[in-house]
Amino acid sequence: MVARMCKMNVWLGGLVVVVAAGLYLFTLDNGLRPDELTGGDLITHQYAQVEARPGNAPGYPLYTMGGWLWFRLGRFLLGWAFNPIQILSLYSTWWALASLLVLYFILLRVGHGYWLPAWLLTAFYATTYFFWYYSVTTEQYTSAVLQTLLIIWLAFKWDETPRDSILLWLAFISGTMLANMLTTLFILPPLLWFVLFKRDGGKYFLGSYLKRPKLILQAVALALLPLCSYAYVYWRGAQYPQWRGAGQWPTAWAWFVQFLTIQQGRDELAPGLTWQNIFTAEFPALMGQELTWLVFGGGLLGLAFLGRRRAIFLYSTLLIYFIFAWLYRFGNWFQVIIPAYPIFVIGFVAGLIQILQLAHRPINNLKSRPGPTLSFILRPSFFILVLLTGLLLYRFAASLPRTNQRNLPADTGLDPGWAILADQPGPSVISGDFAERVALQYLKTVWGVAPLIYPTEAGNFDLPQNAPPVERVYITRRAVAAAPQAIEPGLHPQAAGEQLIALWPAPRLELPPHAVPAAIDFGQQLKLVGWQQIDSAASLPDEVVARLPRANWQVALYWQASTRLTEDYTVSVRPLVGGQLVNVAGENLMQDHQPVWGVYPTGRWRPGEVVRDVYALFLPEGLTPETMQLVVYRPTDAGFENLTEAEIRLKPRK
Repeated sequence: MVARMCKMNVWLGGLVVVVAAGLYLFTLDNGLRPDELTGGDLITHQYAQVEARPGNAPGYPLYTMGGWLWFRLGRFLLGWAFNPIQILSLYSTWWALASLLVLYFILLRVGHGYWLPAWLLTAFYATTYFFWYYSVTTEQYTSAVLQTLLIIWLAFKWDETPRDSILLWLAFISGTMLANMLTTLFILPPLLWFVLFKRDGGKYFLGSYLKRPKLILQAVALALLPLCSYAYVYWRGAQYPQWRGAGQWPTAWAWFVQFLTIQQGRDELAPGLTWQNIFTAEFPALMGQELTWLVFGGGLLGLAFLGRRRAIFLYSTLLIYFIFAWLYRFGNWFQVIIPAYPIFVIGFVAGLIQILQLAHRPINNLKSRPGPTLSFILRPSFFILVLLTGLLLYRFAASLPRTNQRNLPADTGLDPGWAILADQPGPSVISGDFAERVALQYLKTVWGVAPLIYPTEAGNFDLPQNAPPVERVYITRRAVAAAPQAIEPGLHPQAAGEQLIALWPAPRLELPPHAVPAAIDFGQQLKLVGWQQIDSAASLPDEVVARLPRANWQVALYWQASTRLTEDYTVSVRPLVGGQLVNVAGENLMQDHQPVWGVYPTGRWRPGEVVRDVYALFLPEGLTPETMQLVVYRPTDAGFENLTEAEIRLKPRK
């Protein structure tokens, strides 16, 4: 019977993990906001895992090395179903699911085998905002939860059966904290007291352990073993100086030592340490709002029912968390909030079990014996079931709108890069503005879709050192607006698509083979020598196409001037259906601009030079133009003056 119950508990623990996994997959982060792409811990951890570079100080070597392995395995196994951002986010999900499983078994132990409170409160914790959010995004906080819960689970097991093997596991898990998020180490002083000052036959374990130097050496070795991973931080920093961050260091070792001291963020500890700010709108108020004040207060009280030693162990841990969060409330104080939440849940279960034990007695004070239905409803366990179910549903409903990171409208950080890649550039240097450059760099490094494209700052066309030669140099339309001086007189711009302008070092003198030849005169000096309909169906991911629609009708025009033009002409392109202009929302559909998106006006052309110009329009769905009308005109004081106009019959699209 006992074996059957243990097996059922394992299956129930697996079930809560499966349910949480489905929830996290449904809300998994799959995009980036512009601000996330340009800086912060989230993007730092992503690049660290993709490139095996050190993360933020002190490097988080174990987490990053594991993330590097997972990203490659995940791309191989799941690349057909998930994009790279989702695969990076799934790394946090794995840590989260392991944390929930450990929490479930801790709650079972604390709850004397009552699986229903353990199951519902594990699910409750899974839906708290912070844990849910960091389970579906790419930061390492869920790993801190797992490490903390493993310490608590092993400590409780050791308390019941003080075996050396459990003690050594505690030492090893403590060592992994040294090589990951250092705030998890706050549980170690209470843990040392919990282990060393347990009485064994009237004597403390401290005395017996001091007589066993071999065991001490084994524990110290296991605790220090994970620190070997910091060799990876030093090696990668020495190998790639550009990854060290801002600053100058005489040697790689000097950088490494300063990096480990975690200089960043120290100034956030000092300001505003006044008694008036002990209780703020965020801390500790946020804990009560997140856990609900019932679980927050009930958890604090319930820890007392774990027994004196266990209560001191967890109360001391929370006290250290509180002091850190108060001192660091202008920085990453929430680092300790996430592992603190399950401690409150543990206490809440202990309190519930105490209530059940006190109230678990037959109902004899009723004048008449209740029926089976009424008897069930009057049981304390029924009220607790209703209470926990209500808490779970409330927490789920309150957290879902904020934690759902899937297909967020604000996730447009990569759109500038995708828009550039939609023009299908080959190996090239692409000079873009800041947003375009960071988006392209991300798509190149993380997505792997543009390995031979080298994004540079607006106006910079230099290849990185040791980069192979490229076919073309481009500048984006946005970069031209940011750095107009980049288009030097000796360059010959050519429109390459909606976003890109190719910079030719010499004039283009021939029509490309894929263009349709033409010979249409516009006045005596300007001639259309060719045109080309452009396939706008670029090979972009479906999720990108849905959010970033390209113009569904594009045409390239090839112009040539026989002599130097004295006027800067504007070209108007107008698709026609049945000889009539296309009307959309009460306006005729057309696009007017000077050649090459206004970058290369006709007055700068050289005689005989062939200039490629591009026009892109959004046509109503299902509409196919039969002809296009071209009008060349120039502005005048009175308005404008047409040079001439012509119509070109378009070939049916295949």
